[in-house]
Amino acid sequence: MKKVLFTFTIIIISSSLFAQFGELLRFNSGGLVNLQWNIAKPVGSMSDLMTSTSFSGFNVDYRHCYKNNFIIGGRVGLNSFVESRNVIIFEVANDISYGNIDYRINAIPIMFIVDYMFSSNKFIPYVGVGIGTYFINSYTLINNSSTENNSSFHFGVSPEVGITIPFIISNFGMSLSSRYNYALEAGGSSGYSWFDFNIGISFMY
Repeated sequence: MKKVLFTFTIIIISSSLFAQFGELLRFNSGGLVNLQWNIAKPVGSMSDLMTSTSFSGFNVDYRHCYKNNFIIGGRVGLNSFVESRNVIIFEVANDISYGNIDYRINAIPIMFIVDYMFSSNKFIPYVGVGIGTYFINSYTLINNSSTENNSSFHFGVSPEVGITIPFIISNFGMSLSSRYNYALEAGGSSGYSWFDFNIGISFMY
């Protein structure tokens, strides 16, 4: 009898939660998918290790419009940073040996995003924030031999401003945005932060 009552209670609670979640996702508009190319610049403590601007990044966003101009969705992507330096490996008397040191960081954001879309007849400007995790792999190469490797998940946030410009004769548009990415310290690895500027294509429905 207790098992029956417990099962019945779980069903009632689950039904209530699904009903509330379904009400939350009653969108009053369509959505959009963004495919963007990222140009990223390290800042903060990350710039002590990386100074070069990265042109090797992309992200894919899915957004769906909610009531009162709110947009919710998700983002995945990849940012790759590389810094190469020619340094002295060892020095004995007048014998100096130089070598190449490459610092490499690959960051994969997996974010839940919430945006506010401003009312406009021609464009779709918005501000928002992403909250989630960054999977970051960092490693050092000396003369192409790996000497240090670290991979860890970092909790992070990503405030953003952007605009989507619809094309006149189709469901496609151009998307422009800028984000500040901040990944907290985790797994014995330091925190990371960078700005990125993004340009891409949007599909709206």
